[in-house]
Amino acid sequence: MRRASTWALRCSGSALFLAAAIAGCGRSQLGVLDYEDLPATGGGAGAAHDGGKDQWAPDAPDGADAWDAKDAADAKDAPWDHVVPDAKDGGPCTTDLECEDNNVCTQDVCKGGVCTNKLRDLDNDTFVAAECGGPDCNDLNPQVNPAMIEDCFDGADNDCNGLSDCNDIECVGVPGCGCKPSPGGEDCGNGKDDDCDTTVDCNDPDCVGTPACGCLDSEKSGCQNGKDDDCDGKLDCQDNDCSSTKECICASQTENCSNGVDDDCDLLIDCVDPQCASSPSCSCIPPGVPEVCVNGQDDDCNGLADCADPGCFYDPSCGNCVPEDCANGKDDDCNGFIDCADTGCKFEPACAPVPEVCNNSLDDDKDGKTDCDDTDCKTNPVCVAQQGNCLTAKLITGSGSYTGDTTGTKSDYKGSCGGDAGEAVFYFVLGKPTQVLLDTVGTSFDAALYVRAGSCESGAELACDDDSGGAWAAKVDFSILYPGTYYVFVDGFTVDPNGGANEGPFTLNVTFNQEPKELCDNGIDDDGDHYVDCADVDCATVGGCLGCNAGKAPGPEFGASACTNGLDDDCDGEVDCKDSDCNASEYYKAECCNDADDNGNQIVDDFACRCVTDADCPADQMCYTHSVWACGPPCTNFFGNICVFVAPGSQCSTVSQQCEF
Repeated sequence: MRRASTWALRCSGSALFLAAAIAGCGRSQLGVLDYEDLPATGGGAGAAHDGGKDQWAPDAPDGADAWDAKDAADAKDAPWDHVVPDAKDGGPCTTDLECEDNNVCTQDVCKGGVCTNKLRDLDNDTFVAAECGGPDCNDLNPQVNPAMIEDCFDGADNDCNGLSDCNDIECVGVPGCGCKPSPGGEDCGNGKDDDCDTTVDCNDPDCVGTPACGCLDSEKSGCQNGKDDDCDGKLDCQDNDCSSTKECICASQTENCSNGVDDDCDLLIDCVDPQCASSPSCSCIPPGVPEVCVNGQDDDCNGLADCADPGCFYDPSCGNCVPEDCANGKDDDCNGFIDCADTGCKFEPACAPVPEVCNNSLDDDKDGKTDCDDTDCKTNPVCVAQQGNCLTAKLITGSGSYTGDTTGTKSDYKGSCGGDAGEAVFYFVLGKPTQVLLDTVGTSFDAALYVRAGSCESGAELACDDDSGGAWAAKVDFSILYPGTYYVFVDGFTVDPNGGANEGPFTLNVTFNQEPKELCDNGIDDDGDHYVDCADVDCATVGGCLGCNAGKAPGPEFGASACTNGLDDDCDGEVDCKDSDCNASEYYKAECCNDADDNGNQIVDDFACRCVTDADCPADQMCYTHSVWACGPPCTNFFGNICVFVAPGSQCSTVSQQCEF
């Protein structure tokens, strides 16, 4: 059950995998970890597509979980199970706004003067969105649902099996698989995902506020929806149509962080308001001092000031605090939260959940996430423009400079080298080994730059830098990154108690070298083929590699025969079991690649032998090319989760039968 389809095993599953052990053929540099070099594979439904040869194949950042294969097959055979039903018919209407039923899982439309409310199917492909209990793993792209066949060139997971383009079994053997963004960006009326961001036409934030997607006469009917409804280039409170509305009058005011008043109408007072995070009155240098309950400052560094601090509960100055009245616009219980923003009002009928508004600083739908941190807002133009979190990470399509502004962006993430201020998040997808250089030269503030692999939220941090680029600029240089998805964070280094947050306009400079060359004498896998220096055929006759293996040509020190012959096959100065290629497992330290069960666990050479393909492994083992590049039995053969020991943080894939990230 190991090699029924070798290429299928290699091309299946996620393209990202952390090498928890040592990179390349036994070495690493700058925290760069090894990732699988997925082959340009053939066959599959996308073979006839007029695709290019660009390796940038974007996958949607941290999207919804996909249906499994059985569900997908059932959907194809039972179309009645996925057709969107009519929920109800409403009354007369002139605009869609009049049909709003406050249910995030219905699509409220005014058609022919009558309201209809259907289960959410924003891309009109007859499949209900996965977030609303349906099978559509991407409800913003009509080319994605469980009944579709994988298109190997559009960057999307068309068949909802969790794999897209080159990583899908359907694309095995398809040359040039992967999506190439159109230079002109999204065409808002052609039914295609031109910019490879997995959203199509009017579901793409780039198309909001364009004539192709409809324009209203005035912005006033939607001053808090994050959209340019009248297509005049100004959205919400930026538009003069909204200047007289209560919401925009309040939003234009800045929170006074020490007056006990909700100045900006977000139901948050003083230090509880995120606007006050960098205010001197709310900043505190740990460990602080005991709270003074009448000075408007967070003295003890717990983020709460005065009567909102539990330490002031019995203080006489807080004696006027009473249980919260949920409808009077006041902070009755002195905790900094007003009315429905106060947890004491959670069960009040007037505070029942409503659809999330993405720019009002309130958790409208009561799911614990506010505005752009809510998945309901991941395609909202305001949030897309901020690109302040993993939901709205911006695609890097190739070498160049990418600009933006982190002013006012909240801090959701932090790197090991800093990042207390707000950040902008990017991602890129590599289809082949690539040398990558990133820097923030030209940024207006002290920036921290860090990169994660595989997962935006929890992926392994490959590098983090603060000032290597000079003059507060950060710089990260990867000699090689292997195929997979990577997330880049341009972050403000800190929030100064006096100077405020490191934030403002930024520049991210990106350089990709898609044809790196092996240097032969630096201990690094420069060209990404997983063979280092003399072990690489490119170096066999170069300099000190010529005849270095006891007069013979050098080669990789892979397999039991090479690890027990007493020779330094790869000429790296280490022989047999002293070579990391023969002692590859970070967990099974006692195991050597020698055809023996050294640690007595009934498995011979478990994860001790370095490899690049299955051919480097014994017949009953496979090369774990999705994680540690070492030989081991299929992970599905073990009772329990072997991956916690092989590559901590990975999971056993039933498709590839190896540990994946």
